[in-house]
Amino acid sequence: MLTEQRYQIILQLLANQQICKINELVRLTDASESTIRRDLDELEKQGLLERIHGGARLLAHLTTDQAQTDREQLHRSEKSKIAEYVAQQYLRQQQFIFLDSGTTVQEIIPYLSEFRGLTLMTNSITTAARLSEMELTVNLPAGRLKNDTKALVGAPTVNDLAQYQFDLALIGTNAIAPSGDLMTPSIDEASVKKLVLSRAKQAVVMTDASKFSEMAFATFGNLQQLTALVTNHIPEKIRQHYHQANIKELTL
Repeated sequence: MLTEQRYQIILQLLANQQICKINELVRLTDASESTIRRDLDELEKQGLLERIHGGARLLAHLTTDQAQTDREQLHRSEKSKIAEYVAQQYLRQQQFIFLDSGTTVQEIIPYLSEFRGLTLMTNSITTAARLSEMELTVNLPAGRLKNDTKALVGAPTVNDLAQYQFDLALIGTNAIAPSGDLMTPSIDEASVKKLVLSRAKQAVVMTDASKFSEMAFATFGNLQQLTALVTNHIPEKIRQHYHQANIKELTL
């Protein structure tokens, strides 16, 4: 079993019952006790749980995937301002751009028609449909459709995207740890985001500041890998835990 799969099992069990024992995790994961102890140590470093005698207890709120239509209604004004800024600062003529399935990323769509010669690729069925409505040419990878986020995922998606080098990748995230780790509830979506980050000359994460209060199962990258993370104003009590210089806060 992969490490991230064990992490998901551990965090899901904690989400369900708040406290778990090492011997219970050994049974569920078919891993050794020493492996589980290392997993718990790492998750504690990430601020997701606290080690207690014989096991662990949950510390952080774990975000889960929501239906696409529900996510689109959250923080609309913040998302719009973030998209406006990203369009002004990072969009150029003749770019090859990847847009992932994040709803903040979708707010960039109205600005794309202002730039000539763009080549667009997305793993989001929703984004692809909106681009098509604007008579923009859009490319999609192969893959399995994830029903809640309307994203194409899986090995065929990753294999297709690995063939390309993107000038710019616009990516959403569900959670951001103080360590700078970027997270999503889905291992499948994390695999796509991780691959795209490795294939982009510039990578910009677009997210509202609520994601700084969240944690999720699967890590797909770190702030150090990004050109920038663009967000709205972060509350001071949260900002004091983040020291990465490439976080761009917008005053709305």
